[in-house]
Amino acid sequence: MARPKEFNRDQVLEKAMGLFWEKGYDGSSVEDLVQCTGIGRGSLYDTFGDKHALYLAALDRYMSASSGPLTALQRYEGPFRDALRDFFEGRIEEAFSGPTRHGCFMVNAGIELAPHDSEVAAKVQAGLDETEEAFYHVLIKAQATGELSWKSDSHRLARFLLNTLLGIRVLSRAHPDRQMLQDIVETALATLG
Repeated sequence: MARPKEFNRDQVLEKAMGLFWEKGYDGSSVEDLVQCTGIGRGSLYDTFGDKHALYLAALDRYMSASSGPLTALQRYEGPFRDALRDFFEGRIEEAFSGPTRHGCFMVNAGIELAPHDSEVAAKVQAGLDETEEAFYHVLIKAQATGELSWKSDSHRLARFLLNTLLGIRVLSRAHPDRQMLQDIVETALATLG
């Protein structure tokens, strides 16, 4: 008879996500994961499969947990520029809220693994698509209320805003200058007409 697991799967996954987020996939050895999570190598493999499967589960967890701001953006009532400003300001605040600057786990995954890992690439692309769709939703709503001209191409603007967000995510890790990031947001909003 198999022994019952003596650990909380969600807590282990949260710890593994933190390690991957800090050190990346290649920088996190299985031994690092064992030390970080506090469970044995066998339990880690029995529960999650291999290191790659654990990484995919951690990425899923991150993306699920980070979808709240996108939902809030789409449900925002009021001027669309205020909605976008609040959304971007929230992402800047997230970048500066902790003691360390690890950036966005999804963006990190996109840079480190997506170019040569089709499973990670698919998850990252799904996250990018979800984000672009949220921006598109806000822009279409703004067009419907007359805040944004119908002459504006909402698909292109949504991609521009996605690129703005990705730039903020990368810069907040590589060159954490809050004023620079806020300037980027204000410039992006000003280009919307």
